[in-house]
Amino acid sequence: MKAETTSLAGTGSNIQGLYLSSRNWLSYIDFFEDEIKFLNKLMLKFFMVELNDDRINKIQLINCSINSLDRKKNTVLSKIFCHQANLKATIEELMDLSENYLTVQHESIQQDVMALQTTLDEIKADLYLITEAQIKQSRWESSMTG
Repeated sequence: MKAETTSLAGTGSNIQGLYLSSRNWLSYIDFFEDEIKFLNKLMLKFFMVELNDDRINKIQLINCSINSLDRKKNTVLSKIFCHQANLKATIEELMDLSENYLTVQHESIQQDVMALQTTLDEIKADLYLITEAQIKQSRWESSMTG
């Protein structure tokens, strides 16, 4: 998530970089939301009908994890908007926040964004394992009836 550098009048280049980097997070969050929608549609389409009880429970746990992740994403999004407002106000000299404060705030949000991705990767791995088991079971059942 490296930011492009553009010259914004009246500020240090570090604050400009923080602002541009925070704008990139919004694009990332848009993509992140699309991935969550895809996983939800995938679960509804392929897993809610033919699963055994154990897999249904696992899918329900994954669904709860996705819902929790979505709430965390909304919290991170609020932090991003607040951070951007602080950065913009500092750039436009409407507020006088220290560069150190803004950098610490930025790094904290960066960690939150990275944690979202880590959690999403774990959810995808769990869903993959269930998918793999379901495919094996379907093949086994079709070989027994075929």
